[in-house]
Amino acid sequence: MNVKVINSILDAFSKTFKMATNDMDIAIQKPVVDKGEGRSYEVVVTIGFIGDLHGNIHIGLSEESARAVVSKMMMGMPVEKLDEMSLSALGELGNMISGAIAVNLEQLGYKINITPPSIMHGNNIIFIKDGVSLRFPLTIEGKYSEEFFVVLKSAI
Repeated sequence: MNVKVINSILDAFSKTFKMATNDMDIAIQKPVVDKGEGRSYEVVVTIGFIGDLHGNIHIGLSEESARAVVSKMMMGMPVEKLDEMSLSALGELGNMISGAIAVNLEQLGYKINITPPSIMHGNNIIFIKDGVSLRFPLTIEGKYSEEFFVVLKSAI
């Protein structure tokens, strides 16, 4: 994988996440090639992209951390459950992140189009990754351990 592409994606992800969540603290760890060990999530935000590069970005969250993220997006308003408005906010976060990724990749010379984000909410969501998958463990606010995946189906 092209390190410039991955760094560009991570830069867009972290800057946009912090901006959209009013400077919520996020720490992204070193990537691991993911072999799909069957982890499950309660909330998954998926963004697809096609063009010179094609693949998906997945953000796997617990319901607790998803509520904390939405609360920060809504200026600290308490979020007791993930309702339609909360899930829409997570979708908007996905839109902002994917737009920033597209802009960063365009600056590297890659033409891509993004898909609208898909939000999945439930118990034990498992997603199958087709392509080279990098998993980036991340910590939100120093207490939520979550994951960010970059799945590329095209060689870079």
